[in-house]
Amino acid sequence: FLVFRSRFEPPNHLQPNHSPPPPPHSLPTSSILIIMSESKTNGEQPWETAHRHLNENHYLGVHGGSNAAYHGLAGLRDHVDMANFHTKRSPDEYYIPSLDSLLKDERTRRRWNDVVTFDPMGMYADHPTMAATESNLNFPELPDLHRDGKIVNKDGSIRVCKVGIEYAWDLPRFSERIKLKEKDVRKALHDYTKIEGLTTETDKRVFMPPVGGMTVYFIGDPSKLANPETEVAVRVHDECNGSDVFGTDICTCRPYLVFAMKACVDTAQRGGVGVIVYFRKEGRSLGEVTKYRVYNARKAQDGGDRPEKYFYQTESIAGVRDARFQEMMPDVLLWLGIERIDWLLSMSSEKYDAITELGIKVQQRVALPDSYVPAGAHVEINAKISAGYQTNKMDEANVVGELRQLQTIRTRTGQVYDLVAAGKGTYFDLDEKAIETCADFVVDVTKKNYPDLSKIPYHSRWRHFPAGVIEKLEAAWPCNDLEKVRRLIDLVTVSVLLDAGAGDGWKFLDNRQQVWSRSEGIAVATLDMFTQGLFSSDVCVPHRVNSVGLQNMTLAQFARGFQHSEENPIVGLESRFKMMQSLAKALKSSPQFFGHEVCRPGNVVDYVLRNAGDNKRPSINVLWKAIIEGLEAVWPDKLAAIQRGDIWVYNPLKEIGKPGSDMVPFHKLSQWLTYSMLEPLQKAGIEFGELELLTGLAEYRNGGLFIDTGVITLKDAEAAERSLDIGSELIVEWRALTLQLLDRLHVIVCKKLNLTKEQFPLAKLLQGGTWAAGRVIAREKRPATGGPPIKLRSDGSVF
Repeated sequence: FLVFRSRFEPPNHLQPNHSPPPPPHSLPTSSILIIMSESKTNGEQPWETAHRHLNENHYLGVHGGSNAAYHGLAGLRDHVDMANFHTKRSPDEYYIPSLDSLLKDERTRRRWNDVVTFDPMGMYADHPTMAATESNLNFPELPDLHRDGKIVNKDGSIRVCKVGIEYAWDLPRFSERIKLKEKDVRKALHDYTKIEGLTTETDKRVFMPPVGGMTVYFIGDPSKLANPETEVAVRVHDECNGSDVFGTDICTCRPYLVFAMKACVDTAQRGGVGVIVYFRKEGRSLGEVTKYRVYNARKAQDGGDRPEKYFYQTESIAGVRDARFQEMMPDVLLWLGIERIDWLLSMSSEKYDAITELGIKVQQRVALPDSYVPAGAHVEINAKISAGYQTNKMDEANVVGELRQLQTIRTRTGQVYDLVAAGKGTYFDLDEKAIETCADFVVDVTKKNYPDLSKIPYHSRWRHFPAGVIEKLEAAWPCNDLEKVRRLIDLVTVSVLLDAGAGDGWKFLDNRQQVWSRSEGIAVATLDMFTQGLFSSDVCVPHRVNSVGLQNMTLAQFARGFQHSEENPIVGLESRFKMMQSLAKALKSSPQFFGHEVCRPGNVVDYVLRNAGDNKRPSINVLWKAIIEGLEAVWPDKLAAIQRGDIWVYNPLKEIGKPGSDMVPFHKLSQWLTYSMLEPLQKAGIEFGELELLTGLAEYRNGGLFIDTGVITLKDAEAAERSLDIGSELIVEWRALTLQLLDRLHVIVCKKLNLTKEQFPLAKLLQGGTWAAGRVIAREKRPATGGPPIKLRSDGSVF
């Protein structure tokens, strides 16, 4: 027979959003793949062949997965041919429009030949192996979700589309995926399942195993996944009935589900899509009987349950540590056309490796915060971390101390640079020869800005205030010189901490009717708020910043200070406000740096003087200690709810068993604040030593300079068009390269200017050349916005 219908188009009565027609006398025997029998093997893709074999009943095993035996018994009892009955379609069935649209999009199908564990078009098959519906989920642990009426209903339930999928293993390609010989795979499956034909009917390539399948939950519109710019959060979760359903405290399974659901909702409410895949793989596919035997052995062993024996008991009882074959897991992501994951909500190294080995880029892994870990689950979580699971924990004193050190910034970014220089970078290629051209451009900009090179000041926040304004303000203060230094430090602290990208559309109109934008605009706005006394609790001393004043400030006052409105929005207003509230807490919690009664940033001058020695030449580490430790509470919690400031994970650096080895510190705003405090502290007679420990600043002007001059180039040019989170590995790699290239550029520029590093320190290179040059070339390359060459999803706390 021959029916002309476009390939994979479902019958009319199953089209999305249809009005069900009158029931037909008989439904079509095939839902999608109806082609001339003579051409079935001509020009077929591997997944199409597997799909056809299923439609022609040319397969091994049974439909129904782990329920197949029940189907057989139920059919016997009720005199129903269950296998035949499942091929019938109700006239009231329909496809979820957004998912139907996704699966019909050619962009989605690009990797379907790599899907080896199920039929990508199983939803449309004669005997469906997948089906989708929509529902609302209730998570009592998440009562505070934003009830937008779209992603989260007014009653707090979460709208989802969910898809149930049964396995259909394409044995030749399946065996290749798990790196075993097909002959051996067939024999092992036969020996364990006793299913006839596995070893004899080798022409049947598809095997439907008697195991549980998976459910895919979409939070947000699934059709958006066809757009490569869509932000995507993913949790791939293996079943744990005890925790997921009944809340047992021996593991972290349900807590991670809850945490992942929150992250997926957040992503969807930003316009992205959250995907949670729930695999029926109880007890690492070893089953509950084995799992409970292991639990008992762990509890009864000498010394009790402890991390170092966590996997030992599993291997002793089951013979293997894990039976899941995570190589199979990414098929569902390939089926959905996902090529990039912005947020992978998993600590599992096996899952991460399986995903990335199939070419899916993971921008940022998110570990489960300690606050979500039940009391009885610390053995499990610590054992998994020791075995290589990713973690953001920094609770070991030596790890924390190392990541706070200025020296570590260059060490870790240097490791990233070496990988890229060796051609092993993930996102960028490096052309070191182009540094020379970049240096020429920087020299040209420097000489234009500062014809007298001796007049180049340090790169600091002070350069962004209008000329002469700070000097007039300082002269008008009726106080001693040391108090003036304190006030300057007060001002520059809030101005630096609020100096993250304002957004292309934000402007600030000062009292002279002059319009400002970007960093200069934020500087003028913070100066205006400072002089109005918004940050001070004492109306008699308005030009001050102290903890009580910050606590008393309202979001509405803060918004007015920035002239924020729907027509003039500043990026990350609430994040900036929360940072000021956190600054208040930091000032109060560190009296050794910021004073006891009136807790203020300016009191850091007194701390430095106490530790400066008689010659007033302390190491820069003295000031750095006050900033990196005293202001630690300022930095917002990351998605993982772990407070670690400007420190990010870069997986290629990970060393198994070495906590923190994959963390790369930048401390951009902390160093920006340090640079900006140098000038007022010099007025107190303090000259710092070891200034060379400070690095360049890993922000988008310096980083953009190296992209725009061709020193570094994206391996995937399209990545520049996607909005990326600050913690994504692409951004981490970019920032690491930026710091290392600034050091190399510094050497070359000094030679071209015939100056020593002492005469022309890095702080002057930043001020005289790189930051300004980055802005100049950005305006040339992108005249409409002058923005960075890579789109950043900013929350107002880093860039």
